[in-house]
Amino acid sequence: MLSGLDLEIAPGEMIALVGVNGAGKTTLTKLLTGLYQPTGGRITVDGTPLRDLASRAWRDRITVVFQDFVQYELSLRDNVVLGAPNREADEALLADVARQAGITDLVTGTCRGWDTPLSRVFSGGTDLSGGQWQRVALARALYAAACGARLLVLDEPTAHLDVRAEIDVFSRVAAQAGEAGVVLISHRLSAVRKADRIVFLDGGVVTESGSHDELIALGGSYARMYALQADRFAEASEPDDAHQPGPVERTLRR
Repeated sequence: MLSGLDLEIAPGEMIALVGVNGAGKTTLTKLLTGLYQPTGGRITVDGTPLRDLASRAWRDRITVVFQDFVQYELSLRDNVVLGAPNREADEALLADVARQAGITDLVTGTCRGWDTPLSRVFSGGTDLSGGQWQRVALARALYAAACGARLLVLDEPTAHLDVRAEIDVFSRVAAQAGEAGVVLISHRLSAVRKADRIVFLDGGVVTESGSHDELIALGGSYARMYALQADRFAEASEPDDAHQPGPVERTLRR
């Protein structure tokens, strides 16, 4: 439940939403997408209440990748261009977002390329791993942004990727989002530390807001959660003899 939440998302800004389970992160994303309607207060888009916008007009301006995204049993091309279903497929743009999302090898490694069905129930089809499906979903979001979406909402979209891959994906999204605002949710704080602004939710309200360095210096809830995650990775990677920091720990402590 959200109460007294006050948050502004600027064009071209990447905001990371963090907090403990049940803090209201996913609820907020569903409010932004119109899946939930607020029972109090209001959500505005450039000053216009969201409830006053035509639903189709808002769908053309927002793209969402949830952790439990849909795996469409369509061709690889159709899975990506669904990000902007009213636009004719642009082959050059498809190649660009494939590179950005890290699925170029998937396109070139299948006998039918972009026309490969993503299901073995079809002739010539293929099955994807969880991580590959997540990259396809991210390519769809980047395609939508390139076709005019003004807000990207990424709710735990890389849970099947390791920490390094997750950081790489988010860096690519940040670089390619352009003027679109990005709302990013991840339980791994190492992946969100490069966000323009990190917003800590607790009990449905914003309790801390700032850059990673600012929140670490504040020494509040975010700093404590970040330190706990760093210590947990350090303990998991510590051998019986003298401790040598592993790549994950170096990433977290950098």
